[in-house]
Amino acid sequence: MGTNYYLVPNRPTTHKPLHIGKSSCGWKFDFHKTESYEETPLNTFERWRDYLTKTTAAGTHIIMDEYDRIVPLEEFLKMVKEKQKENNPEDFKYSENVNGYRFMSGEFW
Repeated sequence: MGTNYYLVPNRPTTHKPLHIGKSSCGWKFDFHKTESYEETPLNTFERWRDYLTKTTAAGTHIIMDEYDRIVPLEEFLKMVKEKQKENNPEDFKYSENVNGYRFMSGEFW
């Protein structure tokens, strides 16, 4: 069982939320690899971190989990950092290893 995280506009809209990734017990955080989002590839931890920082600092977006809980950027980044300490031998069996961070393309299960 895990929790999905999304970047959503900080106002009513019909735009689809952007899936950041999933946190599962015993695994490193699994980022959703996006090759082109608003002309920005979100395919490394640093690019995700910078994009989340830019959009949340501007007040245009917020991070939410799948239970509709707002997650402050600092809390989200702290969780990702803690998840990096996980040492599951299958961390990269189903996900790509991008500089030690897990990334998955396509649909999440």
